[in-house]
Amino acid sequence: MMKETGFQAEQWRTVDIPVVTTKEYTSPFEDVDVFGTFTGPDGQSLKLLAFWDGGGNWVIRFAPTAVGTWTGVVSSTDQENTDFSGTVAVECTPYSGELAMYRHGFLKVSEDRDYLEHADGTPFFWLGDTHWTFVTEERFDESNCPRYDSQFKACVDKRVAQKFTVYQCNFRDGKVGGYFGQNLDLMHETENGFVPDVAQFQENVDRKMKYLADAGLLIAVGYAWGYDMPNGGVERYKKFAKYTMARYGAYPVAWTLAGELPGYMGDLDENVRLWNEVAKECALWNTYGNLQSVHLACGRPFPKIYENEPWLDFAMSQAGHGDADMGQEMYSEFKEMYAGHPVLESEGFYEGAASGEYNSRPITPAMMRRLAYLIVQSGGCGYTYGALGVWELQWEAGVGGIGWGDLAWYDGLELPGADQLTIYRDFYESVGWSRLKPLPKKKAATKSFFMEAGPRSQIFFTGDSAIRMIVGYIMETSMRSFVLNGLTAEKYRGWYMDPETGERTEMEELLIPVDGRIEYESDELFGNRKDRLVVIEAVE
Repeated sequence: MMKETGFQAEQWRTVDIPVVTTKEYTSPFEDVDVFGTFTGPDGQSLKLLAFWDGGGNWVIRFAPTAVGTWTGVVSSTDQENTDFSGTVAVECTPYSGELAMYRHGFLKVSEDRDYLEHADGTPFFWLGDTHWTFVTEERFDESNCPRYDSQFKACVDKRVAQKFTVYQCNFRDGKVGGYFGQNLDLMHETENGFVPDVAQFQENVDRKMKYLADAGLLIAVGYAWGYDMPNGGVERYKKFAKYTMARYGAYPVAWTLAGELPGYMGDLDENVRLWNEVAKECALWNTYGNLQSVHLACGRPFPKIYENEPWLDFAMSQAGHGDADMGQEMYSEFKEMYAGHPVLESEGFYEGAASGEYNSRPITPAMMRRLAYLIVQSGGCGYTYGALGVWELQWEAGVGGIGWGDLAWYDGLELPGADQLTIYRDFYESVGWSRLKPLPKKKAATKSFFMEAGPRSQIFFTGDSAIRMIVGYIMETSMRSFVLNGLTAEKYRGWYMDPETGERTEMEELLIPVDGRIEYESDELFGNRKDRLVVIEAVE
């Protein structure tokens, strides 16, 4: 039964509609599904699965996608229970805030399938921060740093202020092995079937998910780690996917399935097959079309899985932490492997951690930053950062951790690379990044004075279709001279940007093409040992 029948919500913001029954079920979660079917002002329809919230309580979490009056009809698979029948009205008003996620709407894949965009077509720049253990380790009501009252809120608020757009995390349900973080089962198997730990959701997960949604972040979340499948079993994770979709699917969420698939040991083909069943279960209940992907294992070449599955919306590479050459060819091959899908880097070079290379040097901001620019210059649509102490939520130095370094979360939160990624996002949005595509060598190339330029001396160029805006990424070891062909404007201006500081330096003279060609020769062959961006744009 419904105590209220009239509700209000802003566009794209959630309203919770409670439904209560006095009928007793042996296992409410397993025995009955409750639905709310909402019809909007223009005849659009959304059928939402309610989530069981303990006892005789269900909740329909609804986010109207259009302004106007929505009529909801409540129903269930137990047609004899009249408590699960009735109608509600939701009056949707325009969103009144400033958050892009709600001003422009939830996400979809762009028409050219190269990037992600909001419902109204506004491009979405993926800039993520990693918090794998946000459920098990991140504390909502505690802080051991006097600057903050809440560890969780401090981490979120800091990244929002730094213009991050994505919070990458994992429920880590049923984690085995104790690799990092404590064990926590959010789904229990009982003699009456599977039962969500409702108290954990209410007291722990709900508060964090709502805070992230209220901050306007995309919540990129996986169900568990890939290697959990043999222990948890496919039915457990299918039930878990269904339940979390009902509970959080009306938030701005991207479902990233499981961590490190297909994995590194055991029957990898079987692991891929079983997790595919979970992804398909998620797609069945995905009323809002939340984006779906998978966090891949770190390997060379990158794993190629699910590329033909209709549920896969975008591809997430994992470059890892230094065990292999991270060059443009790596990302170009990845983009070819997942043709027709936007691609992005989901895990590469956690700042402050020890790299995975033989000399295990500390990962510097420059190492991390280089990878972030490289993925976009290679046709990707974003990068996910990670900071030592934050990605694994280490409470204090010397306590916990997995041997990659020793840093408390509050010190990891202050590492300088995150501020440099604010510059990264600002730069790409200033040059209209979504219209830029990698330019072939016949259009733009490093000018080599000796021989064919190798990967560490090349400049990686992107440009718009008319070749009126060109962006080149110059590594510290790159030559500073280049050739541009097919230019369509009469004159261009050029400028450099320091990606560490954002400082901009103008070229002293305009660049004048001859037969659509510019040959630019810098005074420096290999520069001043710092990365730079070069921008060549038409003078109107």
